[in-house]
Amino acid sequence: MLSVASRKQFWNSQKLCMNESAFIITVSGWRQCYKTACPHSHSPFYFSSTLQSESSFKCFFLPCSRCNSAWITAVMLRNSVFSCFVFYGVLLVLKMYVIAVITGQIRLRKKAFANPEDALRHGGLQYHREDPYVERCRRAHINDMENILPFLFLGAIYSMTGPSLWVARLHFLVFFICRVLHSVAYLLALQAPTRSVAYTLAQIPCVSMAVQILMAVKSYA
Repeated sequence: MLSVASRKQFWNSQKLCMNESAFIITVSGWRQCYKTACPHSHSPFYFSSTLQSESSFKCFFLPCSRCNSAWITAVMLRNSVFSCFVFYGVLLVLKMYVIAVITGQIRLRKKAFANPEDALRHGGLQYHREDPYVERCRRAHINDMENILPFLFLGAIYSMTGPSLWVARLHFLVFFICRVLHSVAYLLALQAPTRSVAYTLAQIPCVSMAVQILMAVKSYA
C-alpha cells in the first residue's frame, strides 16, 4: 500500500516553512523511490527506503537546509526534556549577563578600570588600577563561564539520549540552583564553605550527565 499526501498542507498545519513540491510518503512492505524538487534549490532530491517489516513507515522529505532547519527546530522543541533544558539553559545565560553587568557597574562606581583609555575618560590614569571587589565580581563571571558553558554542551547531548523528564529536570534544576547560590556567595562574600559546597553540588549533575552520555555512545567507540 502506497499513499501520497500533499506536504504543504501538513506543514501549514504545523506553521512551519514548507514548499509545494515536497510530500509525505507512507510506505508499507516494499521499496519505494521518490523524486521531488525544492523551490529553494535547483537540484532534485532523491529518497529511497527499504522496509523489512509490514509496518508503515513515514518518510519526511526535506530537500533543502531552509526547510530542514525549521523541521529540526520544531522536533527538538517538542522533546519535553530538551525544552526543559532550554528553559534552564537560557536562565543560566541570563545570569551570566547579569554578573557581567554587575561587574561593569562596580568598575564605574569604584573607578577601577582595566584599560587606560577607560581610565582617561573617567578622570585620569590614576584610575587604571585594580579593586578587590571588582576582581571578585570578575572571578565570579569567569567561574560562571568555566562551568555553565560545559553544562550547556552536556545538557544538550544528554537531552538526546532519551532520559526521564523528571530525572532530567532534577539534573537541570540542581545545577541552576547551585550556580545561583555560588554567584550570590561570591558577590556577597558569604562565609565559607558556602561557595565551595555550591560549586561541588553543581558538579554532580554534570558528572552524571557525562557518564550517561558515554554509556549511551560507548558502542560506537
